[in-house]
Amino acid sequence: MTVLILTMKTVYKILRGPGVAFALAMVAILASAYPGVLTAQAGDTSMTGMKKAGAPSRRPDMRDMMRAPLPFGIMIGRAEQWMVGYQYMFEKLDGILDGTNAISEANVLTRFATTPTDMTMHAHMGMIMYAPTASSTLMAMLPYVEMSMGELHRDGTRSTERSKGIGDLELRGLYSLRAAKELRHRILANFGVGLPTGSVNQRDAEGVRTEYPMQSGSGTYSLLPGFTYLGQSMPWSWGAEFSSTVRLGRNQHGYRLGNRYEPGIWVVRQLASSVSLSAGTSGELWQNIHGSDSLLDPTDEPTKDPNLQGGKRLSALLGVTFQPENGFLKGQQFLLQGDVPVMQSLDGPQLKRSYMLHIAWQWGF
Repeated sequence: MTVLILTMKTVYKILRGPGVAFALAMVAILASAYPGVLTAQAGDTSMTGMKKAGAPSRRPDMRDMMRAPLPFGIMIGRAEQWMVGYQYMFEKLDGILDGTNAISEANVLTRFATTPTDMTMHAHMGMIMYAPTASSTLMAMLPYVEMSMGELHRDGTRSTERSKGIGDLELRGLYSLRAAKELRHRILANFGVGLPTGSVNQRDAEGVRTEYPMQSGSGTYSLLPGFTYLGQSMPWSWGAEFSSTVRLGRNQHGYRLGNRYEPGIWVVRQLASSVSLSAGTSGELWQNIHGSDSLLDPTDEPTKDPNLQGGKRLSALLGVTFQPENGFLKGQQFLLQGDVPVMQSLDGPQLKRSYMLHIAWQWGF
């Protein structure tokens, strides 16, 4: 565990450098290439992102997403297979950071008329996948989000802002670039586009357009490139992933959200044919907003300043996956995962994440 924490700190230092996306991707690949190190440190647990699962197969060539402890949401290996799924995510933000330093609400109010105090987000994600061939998968994902943010004003009064609505639709593809014998190692290419189906016109109770974090959509198209490495040697599975969101153009209000880069590594240990434990780390880097919404006064609140929306985060993840083998739940998977930040550096003042909880279900047929 000590080695794992030191490794996290090393990754965090890399996060501060200019070559963030490339450096994090290389860290993820190198870490997954030596699963023995992670398994020795993580014991019988492992996982990362909104992902992981487990169960043995009778034939090595049948170890696809529904028969081995592979990432939740990946379906590869069987042609003409469908999968539907649902994921719920709860995120709690509480406390304020400026860089890595915690600051008080009173400190923020010396610079702004209003400060955020806390925020909760409930996200519901529906997804459908289809594999036209054994080496490719097509998928569509659409979120619905509900957000609530507490605020403290300079005159001592408090208020709460709320917003809800569908997010941006994502159309993705997955293609197996290389697969070793018996699927011991696989490299997958990820590609896709994000469509601006979410709103950038959310308004508060007084009819005023809400700040950037309270909007359910981006208002722009996005490219979604990435890659995934999968490895397995029953009862273990390990891997690494690098995903990104590259924003294009500007929306109707004259801005675009910053790009996002998200690397991750994980290890999964199958305990029984229907239960797997998992652990991993995930990194996030998101850039500041380009341009600005002319209706948002950046001096009013930090959430309205386009230059105070970026940040970096490294998190630890623990999860458990259930895959019933009999009864009417056969062929389905259930995931419960917790996400706790280890290190955060925010272009603040900005609310910091306290924790996240993921609950997910998927059914392949």
